[in-house]
This record gives sequence, C-alpha cells and structure tokens, in this order.
Amino acid sequence: MKKRILIVDDEEIIRLSLQEWLKDQGYQVETACNSKEAFEKIKGLRPQIIFLDIRLKSENGLDILPEIKKLDLDNEVVMMTAYGDTESTVKSIKLGAYDYINKPFDLQEIDLIINRIINNLELQKKVDIFEKVEKENQFNVEHFIGEHPLMKDVFKKIEILSKNDEVTVLIRGDTGTGKEITASAIHKNSIRKDATMLKINCGSIPHQLIESELFGFEKNAFTGANERKKGLMEIADGGTVFLDEVGEMPMELQTKLLRFLEERKFKRVGGLEDIEVDIRIIAATNKNLEEAIKNKEFREDLYYRLNVVPIILPPLRDRGNDILILANKFLKEFSKKFNKKISGFTKNAEEALLKYYWYGNIRELKNVIERVVLLTDSNEISKENLPLEINNYENLVNKSTNINENELYDNENETRSKIFNDDFSLEDEVEKMEVYYIKIALAYCNNNHTKAAEMLKLSRFSFKRRLEKYL
Repeated sequence: MKKRILIVDDEEIIRLSLQEWLKDQGYQVETACNSKEAFEKIKGLRPQIIFLDIRLKSENGLDILPEIKKLDLDNEVVMMTAYGDTESTVKSIKLGAYDYINKPFDLQEIDLIINRIINNLELQKKVDIFEKVEKENQFNVEHFIGEHPLMKDVFKKIEILSKNDEVTVLIRGDTGTGKEITASAIHKNSIRKDATMLKINCGSIPHQLIESELFGFEKNAFTGANERKKGLMEIADGGTVFLDEVGEMPMELQTKLLRFLEERKFKRVGGLEDIEVDIRIIAATNKNLEEAIKNKEFREDLYYRLNVVPIILPPLRDRGNDILILANKFLKEFSKKFNKKISGFTKNAEEALLKYYWYGNIRELKNVIERVVLLTDSNEISKENLPLEINNYENLVNKSTNINENELYDNENETRSKIFNDDFSLEDEVEKMEVYYIKIALAYCNNNHTKAAEMLKLSRFSFKRRLEKYL
C-alpha cells in the first residue's frame, strides 16, 4: 500500500512541484493551502506524513500543529520554512514536530526524512501489535516481544510446552535475556495458569536453607524449627515451581530434586512420610551445565531429567532489529511514566543501539532507555543522548582490534597522529576505560556492587572509591 503524504502550503508552485516529485517516488499525495482544507484532507486521507509550512498567509503553522497532534493519528509532521527562523523551528519541535526543512528544498534531504519516518512508524506499529491483548496471542507477558527467527523458535516452544503441562523445562541464556519471563509465559498460558507459580533463586539462598525452602521441614527437625513448615513444592501443588539459577544448587540437594522428578514425591526435612504433589518444574540457568558436569559440580542424570525440552534464549546482541523494537517499547513506556513527549530515535542513535554489545541484555537495554528518557528534554533521542559506553563502544572496539605491532612500525606517523592528537590525555583515556567497564559490570550484575567488584577483580573498598570518583 502506498504511503500517504499531505502538503500544507499557501504557495501553489511549492505544493504542486513537491506533490509531483513525491508522486514520482511512489507516494499518494494530496495538498492543502490553509488549515480548514488541511483538516478536511487529514480526515479523508489519514496521511502518515504531513509537510506543514510555518507561515500560511494569515495563519501560523505553529498554531495548527498542536491541533493536528490532538487528532492522535499515526502520523508525523515536518515543518517547512523559508526564513531560517531558529526560534520557530525549535518551538515546532517542542510542540511535537518530527523535523523541519528549509526552503528551497533539498530533495535528497526530504527523501531521507520520509524514509526515517516510515521506518519509525513501522517499528511503532510492530510494538503496538505485540502490546495488543488478543485471544490468539499466547504470549501476553510484559516485554516478551521479538521478530528474530531465534525468538520465533522460542515462541513456538512456549506454545507447545503450554499445552503439555507435565513436561519439565530447562531455560538457558545469559543474565538479562528473559528466563523468568519465559517461565511466566509457559505457566500463564497453560492449564495451570489459575494456580500458583512460585519462584526460588538457587544462587541467592544459603545452601543450608534451600532444602527447607523447597521441601519444608518438620517440627524439631533442627535447632529453631519450632513448628512444621510447608515448602514451596507443597504450597505450589497444582501449579508451577520455577528454579532460577538451578546450576548453583548444591550436589546433595540435586539428588533429592532428581528423586522428586522421577517419583513426584518428597519428604520434608526431618520427616518420614512421603508427600505427593502435582507440580510442574521449570528450571533456568546461565551456567554452562556441560562444563559443570565435567567438574563434578552438577549431576549428569539430573541434567537429562531437566533438559527434556530445552529453551535457549539468545543474547540481545544476536537478535538484530529486535533491539529497536524493544527500545521503542521501553521508550513509549518510560515517556508515559515521566510525562515526556519523545517520538523516537534518530538514525545515528538506532545505529549505536544496534552496534553495542549489550552485556546485560534486555535488562541493560531497559535501564539505559529509562535513564535516557529521564534525562532528555528533546522530543527525539539522538546518539549524543545515549550513555558514554554506548557512544564510545565502536571506537573502543576499533582501537582494541585495529592496531597491531606491524601497523605501529609501518605507519608510525599516521598512527601517532590518529591517537596522540592535541586532545589526547592518557589519564582521560584510562578514566574512560574504567568508567566503561564499571558500567558494564554494574549492568551485568544488576547493580550489585559486591558482584561487580568481584567481576572486575577489585576489592569492595577500591570499587567504592572508583564509584565515588567517576559516578
């Protein structure tokens, strides 16, 4: 279907010449010479793009722009001016205009703006489709969206597993890829959806307490056990238990979990009676279980019991355009939360988001967009609005990969001029690198300072000192 464009200008020669050129590019184009005619055309044409002149004889395009935005249509407005009035163009952006162009027109510039708007509108449309609650939609879970083939395979497995609620599931993927959301999607779309889904992080609870948390205990089973307590397995009867970071489960408890998976029975700590329950186990880990088996840290028979139907969640950096789909979703969410009117990302910002490594995956992306929306006053996110680690990522990668010893000797003068320019400072470069890796570690560890310090091989004191210095 042809994209629809409306041109609003009081100069007939401008309207007709631009209309003919746009028609030659394959667009459906109509024109209007004043606001009354423009609103009539908008109702009938429902244009995706409107080119609006700032000065329309007795009218001001800046007065018409808010009225167009109030219609809440899926369109973007590009302001046109022949006067190079900076104050007016800035005001138009604040009022919701997507961009502005100066007369006489640069047709190549118009073409670039149109393509950018169309891409943004298509991305927003995809986001809106994913947000709709439809009967046939099996994955009505927050932020669980994607178009990449790897994710489509995940969606297909979720659909199959939702219909087969007896099957044990193992979800694997890096931190922040959405393992818990995947588990919730399976549960919420299964016949167990009205029952409880209980979650336990096997890596965050002291080993000596995990067994009693999972299986409960009898009165006087150990010091302090003053009364009988039901465990998660018993409380979740009829529902689902989600074992996050199952790779961190101690070996002695792995044996008891294996027995439960085989018999669907367990004993409370200190108990003699078998308790039979009807629950589904969904486990998740970011650990290399095959390596853990070799190191005698994970039972091989338990691995095969859990790994009946594995779901592998790809890292965000491998999901291509899904990065922009998610970024736009988060942008819309946080713009509403912070009462901002931000239309989207510039092309440079989109390119930077796509090139970045996303060490913390979706969790890191969400945190970045929230921070950017909170700190941005403009109506569009540019590359300069993005955090330093994203802005400088490509340069840092190029610096670390492009310089080798032969180049240093063969192109000594050129290399020296590229690196050691007038702005170069070793202290500044070292500081940038430290800030870069600290932010990555914090994102990867979900802002846990202790874990981030361990990842960076720093003492807590040293890590804290750097935080105070840089951040």
